[in-house]
Amino acid sequence: MNSRSPRWTVGGPDLDLADPHFYTDPRHHGIWRAARDAHPVAWTESARTGGFWSVTTHAEGSAVLRNPQVFASGRGMRLGADPRGVEAAAGRMLVVSDGAAHRRLRSAHQSWFNGRAVAALLPLLRRQVDARLGELLARGGPFDAVAELAEWMPTWVLFEMMDIPGPDRDELAGIMARAFDDADESAAGAAGRTAAHTEIFAYFAGLLDDRRDCPGRDIVSSLATAEAHGRPFTDDEVLLNCDGLMNGGLETTPHAVSGALLALARRPDAWRRLKQDPGLLDTAVEEVLRWTSPALHAMRTAAEDTTLGGARIRRGDRVVVWLPSCNHDERVFPEPDAFEIGRRPNPHLGFGGGPHYCVGSTLARAEVRCLLEALLRHVKSIEVTGDAPRRPSNFLRGLQRLEVELVPEAGNGRGAGADGEEDVHVHEAHEHVRTAGDAAGDAA
Repeated sequence: MNSRSPRWTVGGPDLDLADPHFYTDPRHHGIWRAARDAHPVAWTESARTGGFWSVTTHAEGSAVLRNPQVFASGRGMRLGADPRGVEAAAGRMLVVSDGAAHRRLRSAHQSWFNGRAVAALLPLLRRQVDARLGELLARGGPFDAVAELAEWMPTWVLFEMMDIPGPDRDELAGIMARAFDDADESAAGAAGRTAAHTEIFAYFAGLLDDRRDCPGRDIVSSLATAEAHGRPFTDDEVLLNCDGLMNGGLETTPHAVSGALLALARRPDAWRRLKQDPGLLDTAVEEVLRWTSPALHAMRTAAEDTTLGGARIRRGDRVVVWLPSCNHDERVFPEPDAFEIGRRPNPHLGFGGGPHYCVGSTLARAEVRCLLEALLRHVKSIEVTGDAPRRPSNFLRGLQRLEVELVPEAGNGRGAGADGEEDVHVHEAHEHVRTAGDAAGDAA
C-alpha cells in the first residue's frame, strides 16, 4: 500500500501532471499556484510514468537541485525516459551522472561554455543575427518566428561549435526534431523517437572517426582527444555527450527566444521601455529566462530517506521539480505573473541549480541578449499575426509556432544584411570558432 503523504489533490483526481497536452492549456498556471499553497511537496500519481513527488515552490525546489548527495541524477533527469537508456548512459553522460563522474564530464564541457569562449563567438553571432533579421525585414510580411528565427540561432551556434559540415545541417536538425518530439505518446511515436536517436548516434559515430583521424578546433574534437582525471573519453562517452549537447543546445534556447518575442509583442509597454533604456538588457534577459522557463521539470531520485517541505521521502523515490512553478513563487517573486524587464533580484531556477547548473547558461544568456540587441537596433515593433499554440510536452515548455511581423525602424532599409556578405560570414564563423576553441584549450 502506498502510504506517502501529502498527496496531490489540486485539479481533481483525473489530472495527470505527466500528460504533455496538459501544458498546452493555460490553466496549468492556476493549478501550480493552488498547489504552492495546498501542498508544496506532494505525492503524484501518473498512469503514464508511475508515482513521483511534485515540488512546486522555490525554496523546496532549490533544496532538491542543490543537494546531489540526497537527490541524485544518475537514475534519470526527466519523466518518461527509457530506463534502459538511462542505465546505459548513467555515469557516462553529463546530465545523468553524479559525484566524480559528473565532475570529470563537466570539466571537458566547461571550457567550451565559459565566459571567455563565449565572448570569442559574440562578434560573429551578432553579425549573423543582424543578417538574419535583415533578411526577414527585407522580405516583409508575417513569418513563423519559431522556425525561422528562434530555432535558427542556437542551431547555427551549436553546429558552428561542433563544426558540422554545411550540407549535413538541415538533415541533422530534422532528425533532432523527431528525436525529441514527445507529442505522440503511441508505441509508433516512441519507436520513431528511438529510430531518430539511433540516426543521431550513427551520424556522430562517423564524425567522431573523422575527428580522431584529423582533430580540429571544435567541441567534438575536444571531447575525442581530451583526457580528464587521468583518462581519455571512450567513444560511447563522446557520442552520449554529443547527443546531450544537441538536446540541451537545440531544445531549450529556442523556447526562450520565441517566448521573448511573444512577451514583448503582447506587452508593448515593456518593449517601449526597453527601447528607451537599453541599460535594462541584463535584467530583461533574466526576466525572459524566468518568464519562459523552457525546461518544465528536473527530476532527481532520493539516495536516502529524507524530509522535504514536511513530506517524508523514501530512498528510491523520484522527485520532480516543476521549474516554471518555482519561478512564479509569490514568496520569492513579487507579482510573479507580471513580465517585469527591470526585475531585481531575480533568482530564477531557469538553469537549475547546484552542480548540475546548466553548463551552457553563459551561451544561452548571450544568445538571448544578442537577439534583443538586434531587435532594438532594427525593429520598431513586433506584431503577432496568428495563433501561438504551445508545444505538447511535459519536459520542454515553449511554442510550437509563432506567426509575427516585424515592423522595421524608419530608414532601416533592408535591415542589417547586405548582398554578397554570406561567404565572408562563413569564413569569419570558422575563424571565430577556432578562436573559441583556442580559448577553451587555454582555460582547460
